[in-house]
Amino acid sequence: MTATLGEPTAPDGYADVPCEVVRLKARRRAIARSMEVAGRIPCLTADMQIDLGALLEARTAYHDAASTGGRLSVMAFLARAAVDTLAEFPDFNASYTERALVRWTPVNLSVAVDSAGGLVVPVVRQADRLDVVELGARIAVLAQRARDGDLSLDDLAGGTFTLSNPGAVGPVLRAEALLNPPQVALLGLPAMKKIPVVVADADGNDRVEIRTVVCPSLTFDHRVLDGAEAVRFLDALRRRVEGWSLADYLTPADSDARGDA
Repeated sequence: MTATLGEPTAPDGYADVPCEVVRLKARRRAIARSMEVAGRIPCLTADMQIDLGALLEARTAYHDAASTGGRLSVMAFLARAAVDTLAEFPDFNASYTERALVRWTPVNLSVAVDSAGGLVVPVVRQADRLDVVELGARIAVLAQRARDGDLSLDDLAGGTFTLSNPGAVGPVLRAEALLNPPQVALLGLPAMKKIPVVVADADGNDRVEIRTVVCPSLTFDHRVLDGAEAVRFLDALRRRVEGWSLADYLTPADSDARGDA
């Protein structure tokens, strides 16, 4: 490749290798700059297996009872449980500075969306004031606007915690990701899968059953958060997902503030 004015130069040793130069769009360049910043943050990722049986039952109960409206995604239910878990672990809904950890009062949920122009992360503001139906609707609207290229700068600003769902794209087994600065935590959702699980019956005898599970990945800023706390966050999320009924999902995390909204 021969460099001309404004053209990129070939890496050392590649001058004679035929190639095609694909110019990066402004959005991709912006994503690259953000990833460089994120890559400098010392972060770790913890994973946990969660049985989705109770969640899927709650989702079926909602669809059976709903006379109007669209269907709710599994992600909407997981997002609702994650937002509630943040109320128990506020250090994950925060930003790091050299002198302090800034805990944000609302949960402004950033949702990563794969669009034709690249990855975008619109924000559902005050997600803690929404039940699963409202949260699912907001996510769906923002995701469609992202795919249509119809997001404003305000739609992308002010997020406090990110939810990434690569499992919606394909059967990825793990959802480790770089952080979304200045946030200190990100929850990645890989694809659901069915696996054999050893469970105990009423008499305490073990048996093998096929269960639908998901193994979320919690990436966290290790400057302010430790692995033990990340595991406790994931375990609290697991207990909600494995124990909640539809009524729990239909109650906003910040139900007291909801009355003041």
